[in-house]
Amino acid sequence: MVFKFENFNIQLALALSAASALIYEIVVTNVLFFYFIESSYSIATVLGVFLFGLGAGSLLIYFLSPKIKNKILLFGSLQIIIALYAFFILTNLTKVVDRISTLGTFVTSFTLLLIPTIFLGAIFPLAGSIFKKQKKEVIGLVYSSDLFGAIVGVLFAGFVLIPLYGAKITIIFAVGLNIMSSFIILSKKYKLIPIFLAVFLLIISMNFGGLVEEKTSEYQFYSPSPYGVVKVKNNVLIINEREQCSLDYPNYTSERLMVDYALEPFGEKENLQVLNIGLGCGLTLERVLQYGAEVDVVEINPKVVMANKIMTDVLQNKNVNLIVDDGLKYLRENKKKYDVIFVDIENPRVAHSSNLYTVEAFKIINDSLNEDGKFALWNYVWRSKKNDVDLYADILYYSIKEAFDFVYEYPGVFLASKHPLNETEYIPQSDYEINTIDRKTLIRAMEYYR
Repeated sequence: MVFKFENFNIQLALALSAASALIYEIVVTNVLFFYFIESSYSIATVLGVFLFGLGAGSLLIYFLSPKIKNKILLFGSLQIIIALYAFFILTNLTKVVDRISTLGTFVTSFTLLLIPTIFLGAIFPLAGSIFKKQKKEVIGLVYSSDLFGAIVGVLFAGFVLIPLYGAKITIIFAVGLNIMSSFIILSKKYKLIPIFLAVFLLIISMNFGGLVEEKTSEYQFYSPSPYGVVKVKNNVLIINEREQCSLDYPNYTSERLMVDYALEPFGEKENLQVLNIGLGCGLTLERVLQYGAEVDVVEINPKVVMANKIMTDVLQNKNVNLIVDDGLKYLRENKKKYDVIFVDIENPRVAHSSNLYTVEAFKIINDSLNEDGKFALWNYVWRSKKNDVDLYADILYYSIKEAFDFVYEYPGVFLASKHPLNETEYIPQSDYEINTIDRKTLIRAMEYYR
């Protein structure tokens, strides 16, 4: 039996629509992550609203199908509506969420995503009902076209578009898929509509900046990355619109002072071996090099490395060994012992940082230190208090204490060691509670700050 595709144009239109839907889902999940206290909330929100919208859209078509005279026209029209909504709303999602966040992040996100997902939910049953006229069972063929498009959309968005071009360009690409889907399925009588729409959106993009994140000429460095858009402006490192560090920070900033706290007690010791997790602006690394130490610096984001080279030449020092890798992964796999390990990274709310603030990570760090070694953790300034108790600092202390016998707090820095130092240990005020990979109690404590 020769296998024959039925109505290939409908299958292709459906596949393109499914690809665009999953691209929107991946992008929105990535964007909304920064508005939730942990990544599981953003994933649950986006999946919930997408599934609800798909179900609601399918149900609407079930009830309205007998009244729809031209289902192909409706299919193409829904693609155009989705494209317009994505172009004007989803590309500006961060701005929209900020402005109406009084409704709550979950309600705001659900409301914004419900409209396009209902339309997306209507697409699949529409395609199936169009095929029905042939009096042949083709639901499996329709379903496979939808799934194939969805799979391609997920992989292409996650591994190519977002890392290389950023969220906005990725959404614009998905908008193009919707327009193509509309053009493919509509009859000749209506094909000019998606063509005019494509030209219209292109003109807006070129004239009002819809096609690019912003004017990149005002930055010393600008590049999308798998971990957000990395920018440098006026010697300030910015990732996803959040300032990370600046070369203009004073000499007494905690990123520099943490080095003094940890290395000064070693005095004139030769061949100090230091591990610096988190490159950033290189403030910690630069200070370490002043002590003549040999440094392995681990940075997860290759674009941060490129940005750092624009800002400073600290990586060119002969005592620096750069490793582009995840910090916790490097610690697990590396057998080298260090005199001091510095962790100078983003706060626990950021997915690729959060596991480094856990008991499991602190125990691995302890194992990676020499007997007289020290561990210094830059304490992200997030003073989350409840009943005048600093929950964030207390949970962080208890967690480090699980791995180290002695834990001290300096301004903006926790310092831990296997042996007592000539300092006063940190005294927690709240009940014992630790942060683990399984239970992210530390980032939940931040809710009290918000």
